Amino acid sequence: MKAEAYEGGIAERQLAYSKVDVIKLDTKCLFAGKLERIRDWEEKPHAHPFCEILFVLAGEGDVTIEGVNYPISKGDLIIYNPSTVHRERTTANSGLELAFFGITNFKIENLPADHLVDASASPVLHTKKDEEKFLFYFRSLVEEVSTDQPYSELMAKYWARLILIGILRLANISEAKFVTNAIFTRIHHYLSKHFAEITGMDQICATLGINKYYLSHIFKKYMGTPPMQYVTQKRIARAKQLLQETDLSASAIGEECGYHDHVLFFKAFRRAEGMTPGEFRRRARAKLPSNAQNSLASGDGK
Repeated sequence: MKAEAYEGGIAERQLAYSKVDVIKLDTKCLFAGKLERIRDWEEKPHAHPFCEILFVLAGEGDVTIEGVNYPISKGDLIIYNPSTVHRERTTANSGLELAFFGITNFKIENLPADHLVDASASPVLHTKKDEEKFLFYFRSLVEEVSTDQPYSELMAKYWARLILIGILRLANISEAKFVTNAIFTRIHHYLSKHFAEITGMDQICATLGINKYYLSHIFKKYMGTPPMQYVTQKRIARAKQLLQETDLSASAIGEECGYHDHVLFFKAFRRAEGMTPGEFRRRARAKLPSNAQNSLASGDGK
C-alpha cells in the first residue's frame, strides 16, 4: 500500500507492509519509507503506538524525545520506543534526509513490549564504522518498497531484517535474550488471539510445542501472571464488553468467551467482578444516556 503526502513543499512517500517478518517469530515490519525536510523546519511533537527507527541519510538537525534534546547528523540511528513523544528539527543551514521503518510485536528482556532501548539509554546511536553498511541497508530497503518489481516485498523483508539485527548488535543486545523473549511473544500472541478456544495448559503446550514448565515460567516472568489466569482475564474482559454492547444472554456470552458450562462462567465472573453478569449489565446500562439505554434490551443474564 502506498501513500504520498506533501508537507513544506517536500513529497513524502510511505509504503506499508502488513506481513513482513523482521527477525524471528511474530516481529513485524509495519512500513518503510524516506522523507526530506527543508532547512529551518520543525515538526510538531507526536507519538506512535509502535517502535519507529530512523537513519540520517544526509544533513543535520536535532530530535527531542520525551523533553530531552539530541543532535543528529549523517550516519545516526534514531529509535522511538512506542508512545514516546518526539519531534525532529532541522538547522538554519541544513535540511535532513531520513529513511525510516516501523516495527512491532517483539520483546527484549527487562524492557516493555516493542521497546528497543531502555529509557535510561540514549535513543540516538552513532553507527561510526558501520555507517556505510547501514546506509546501504536503508537505501536498499527504500528502493525495494518503492518499486513494483517481482519479489520486492520479499526483498524488503530481508533488508529490514538486516537493519534490525545490525541495531541489536550495535546496542549489544544478545541474540539469546531476543530469541527467549520472542518465544514469550509467540505464547502471548496465541493466548490473546485464541483465549476462547483454549481448554487448558496441555492443549496450549501441544499447539505451540513448548514444555509446560518452561511455558509457565517464561510467561509468568514477563506478564506477572500464570498463562491460564491471563486466559481468564481475557475471557472476562470480552464478556464485560459483550454484556455492555449486545443483547446476548449471559449464557450465550459465556459460551462465546470459552465457557461451555454456564455455571462455571457465572462463578468465574462473580469471582473476578464481585457480581453476576446480569448485575454487571444492569449497572453498566444504568450509566448510559437514556437514548442509548432505549436502543438495548435488558438481557436475561442473572
